[in-house]
Amino acid sequence: MTHSEEILVDINIPVTLDVLVERYSAPEYSGARVELWTFDGPERRAAAQQSLRDKGVDAYVRSSYKPLVHAFLEELDLTGVTDIVVHYPVVPCVHKNRFRLECYPVGELIGERNLTFVPCFTSNTDGLLSYGIDFVKTGTTSLIKQRIEVAAPNRFVEASSGQKVLNNTGWCRVTASTPSELFCNNMHPADQEQAFHAVISALKKHAWPAKAPYFKRMNVRIEAPFYDLRLPLKTEFISTAEAMHEDIYFSALEVFKQREGFDNIDRSFQPGQIVPEIVTNNAQIRVRITICDDPLDPTLVDTPSNAPLLNLETAEHWLEPITIKSHLDALGGTAYQSLSQRGRPVWGTHIEGKHPSVVITAGQHANETSGPVGALRAAEQLKKIGQTDFTVSPLDNPDGYALFRELCAKHPNHMHHASRYTAGGGDLEFLDHTFENKIRHIGQQKTNSDIHLSLHGYPAHEWTRPFSGYIPNGFDMWTIPKGFFLILRHKAGWKERGNIVLDAIISELSTYEPIVSLNRAQLARYKRYVSEFDFEIRNNFPIFTSEVDEGLFPITIITEAPDETIYGEDFIVAHTAQMKSVLGAVNALAKPPLALLPNKV
Repeated sequence: MTHSEEILVDINIPVTLDVLVERYSAPEYSGARVELWTFDGPERRAAAQQSLRDKGVDAYVRSSYKPLVHAFLEELDLTGVTDIVVHYPVVPCVHKNRFRLECYPVGELIGERNLTFVPCFTSNTDGLLSYGIDFVKTGTTSLIKQRIEVAAPNRFVEASSGQKVLNNTGWCRVTASTPSELFCNNMHPADQEQAFHAVISALKKHAWPAKAPYFKRMNVRIEAPFYDLRLPLKTEFISTAEAMHEDIYFSALEVFKQREGFDNIDRSFQPGQIVPEIVTNNAQIRVRITICDDPLDPTLVDTPSNAPLLNLETAEHWLEPITIKSHLDALGGTAYQSLSQRGRPVWGTHIEGKHPSVVITAGQHANETSGPVGALRAAEQLKKIGQTDFTVSPLDNPDGYALFRELCAKHPNHMHHASRYTAGGGDLEFLDHTFENKIRHIGQQKTNSDIHLSLHGYPAHEWTRPFSGYIPNGFDMWTIPKGFFLILRHKAGWKERGNIVLDAIISELSTYEPIVSLNRAQLARYKRYVSEFDFEIRNNFPIFTSEVDEGLFPITIITEAPDETIYGEDFIVAHTAQMKSVLGAVNALAKPPLALLPNKV
């Protein structure tokens, strides 16, 4: 299908590393110490460094992104080191854990050595900040303490949210050269940084319609020398490609919210579908922004068919929509549906019973993929037991899910938050009684339930926005994983009952050792980099409770599995925990308790 396309921006930006290598290869820099910081990966930086050294330059080419982690991976010698103390910058008007979080996951890269973090308060609010690293080594007769400085180039900018933030930036420092006028110690905004700001500038300057929606789909394609670097820690890697996707997506949302005076965390805003297309290209930097009037590709429209049923207990991968539909059909009951903003069906089914009554949903945020499997597995169990009156809609956001699958074809391990919201660019929960949100109203009408079990997920690895203050604006609690998380939202007068359900879920989850072990490990790691919890812990499970004035249900339990994006055994553990959460909740409401509730899976 062909569709019209409007080009907003199509520009090229010089490759920073090529420019700097050419500059410092000049004869006058022979013998000089030249230190450069860019956003290139280890291989490209190492090649540039060697090229300069071949010209007689004492060159060091380092990473502007996560500089401390790269220093431990590439430069620092830990031979004989028993203890490490990291003095991290604390800057006025910047989140206190900004640079401590940037250290993640250094503690998991140093083996059994002791690691301590110490805040270092500084009035230097811009420029070449640094970490001070103390190495303690065991000598023949005494302890030897060695101090090492690791530079962290940053600059203050105004983010799309309107806040003043401290960003990673490129840098050049030339010392020990003759003549002395060759000395410099200056910021040098690098190509990926320039590409990001070119996008934001273009979005701010463009003559958009007076009111949203501004488009159906906006593609933001950035080609640059991105890289993904696997770390020796399960599910963790450094990815400038993923970081760019996240920063472009949420910054674009912030630009449009600023236009209409929305609060930065207001998720009801519907600008249109924003799609970052992040492409690795070592030869050029290209920024291209286009708007599509008709974004639908017929290959991405989901047509239900008689897909074979899977053994969901062993599903190691997110499900195709036709598979979800086939399992939903196999449940029987009374089918119902609403339509997405793109016209895709949102499926649900009602299994009639006596008591209790619950509404089960998943896939609200389409990149959170363990929920649909867990919802279907729980529904199958409840159907077998034959007591509960329930509805289940396992894929509430099919438009987002189509985009998720499209993006996974290129980057299967990335979080893909561009697919988090609907095709309108907002959270379906705030659409009122229309489009995708209608599926929940139908479920509530069929069951008259007081309880909504909403299955969600969050990043299974670090989430950053390097050009907007590093810590994701409005999502600072979700920067690094902290285990299977539970949220209780209740209306006035429903707190006690909500906590009964919550405790029953925790009790059931506590019988599943893989999720308990995951929680213990991730909570310990989270505390290392955040120092203190801003949520409650109940029997190894982090929880957050709040009283709300509005909402369709008096009690909503939200599960948050670290599932963006995981596969294999990790995925099985996540969707098993999702299933057990539903069963635990239903068991708390059932009188007598469900006799067939499984203890092991």
